[in-house]
Amino acid sequence: MTDSARHEVSGPASLRTSAPATAPPAPRPGPRLLPLLVLSAAAGLDAGSVAVLNSALPAIGAEFGVAPQALSWAVSGYALAFAGLLLAGGALADRFPRRRVLVAGLLALAAGTVPALAAGDFWMVAAGRVLQGAGAAVTIPAATALVADLYPAGPARSRALGVFASAQAGSYGAGLVLGGVLTGAAGWRLVFAVQGAAALLTALAALRGLPAGAADRGRRVDPVGGTALVATVVLVVLGIDLLSHPGAGRVVAVAAAVGAVGAVGAATLWWRRGGDALLDRALLRIGSVRTSAAMAVAFYFCVNGSLFFVPLYLQDVRGMSPAQSGLAVLPVSAAVTGTALFTGRLLERVGTRAVLTAGLLLTGGGVLLWCLTTTQSPYWWPVFAGLVVTGVGQGLAFPALTVLGLRGVPRARQGAASAVTATALQIGSGLGPAVLAGAASTAASPLPGQHLAFAAAAATAAVAGLVVGVRGER
Repeated sequence: MTDSARHEVSGPASLRTSAPATAPPAPRPGPRLLPLLVLSAAAGLDAGSVAVLNSALPAIGAEFGVAPQALSWAVSGYALAFAGLLLAGGALADRFPRRRVLVAGLLALAAGTVPALAAGDFWMVAAGRVLQGAGAAVTIPAATALVADLYPAGPARSRALGVFASAQAGSYGAGLVLGGVLTGAAGWRLVFAVQGAAALLTALAALRGLPAGAADRGRRVDPVGGTALVATVVLVVLGIDLLSHPGAGRVVAVAAAVGAVGAVGAATLWWRRGGDALLDRALLRIGSVRTSAAMAVAFYFCVNGSLFFVPLYLQDVRGMSPAQSGLAVLPVSAAVTGTALFTGRLLERVGTRAVLTAGLLLTGGGVLLWCLTTTQSPYWWPVFAGLVVTGVGQGLAFPALTVLGLRGVPRARQGAASAVTATALQIGSGLGPAVLAGAASTAASPLPGQHLAFAAAAATAAVAGLVVGVRGER
């Protein structure tokens, strides 16, 4: 038995003994290219739908006369629904046939485009984005769990997860370009029309190309405990998002933090009384799940926090237009995509710990290069060089985090385990810009502030990499 196979059946006894008799049998080995393409497309819809809207936002704001601060709710509404419902999506993927859950999420993504297409007011667009975020929260855990179902632990799964991660990165980069092209060709509504059509086609392909799976008849959905846990995550993400808003925004952030503490208390009390708050506590006793979650927060704190400042540097310091700065940042997506394609093989050759350590250290090293920027720096050095180095680091770290987050988790709980890692990524994604923007504001001028933010982001990734390297996957 290989190390990966041992990890798959390890874990707390409470998880091993609770696996239902109706859990789907281990899939037969063999090439499964079509299912991987379908699952990668489903995951790519989330990353692509985030990026594709960025280029359309100015046109939406101009049509409805919406101020930039209010316009940001088209992004924040999606992020809140996505982060808040990920654990619920993971629980659904573990309780119901995973193909059915995946298709339901894709249909919700498609349905979210309808209010936007019919919008006579900006808030219809924002409402559609919330529905799309909810659909993505259901889609991602189900897709990740299906990859684990279809590809047995070992080289096949590692390679599949590398392709899966590469598709997400590639979709984000393509979305940045496609959004501008579609908006320029026929207006911002075409962006939503293409999103809806892509989601429906992927749902149809999932019905035809994926196994149905089996439901876990031994577990029920607990609305009380689930609501408490969802409220906790939503309030935490909302509070983080509002930290960067001056005045009343920070007051609301404090209120959200207080509400999150109350929701945590309610969820804990419900757990102790024997309720099921969507997340099996035994998952958190698996060292690899805890490590993956902690590293995911640090990783996306660095990535999203630093990439928040790169366009600001290019536009405010170097005088690029928004379109120019968007194209200038695109190499990071290409580097992530290309690296992730080969990371699966690397995971099996040198191990998850080594790949994750290298990924975190390279990500931090690439960000650290941006501390060398000046008002006259050429784009190729250090901006482009930093984008390539940090992109290679991300292409190593993201698949390694996914593999690590599933290690030691029984098949019947892999949806929830993937949701834990994805939720941690979202929390880090929100913390990075909020915390680093506060740090940058303490400097006397923008460029030194950006250097301070880059240094803090790089240090976070470096410390995380050293922790993984020293402690391993325990």
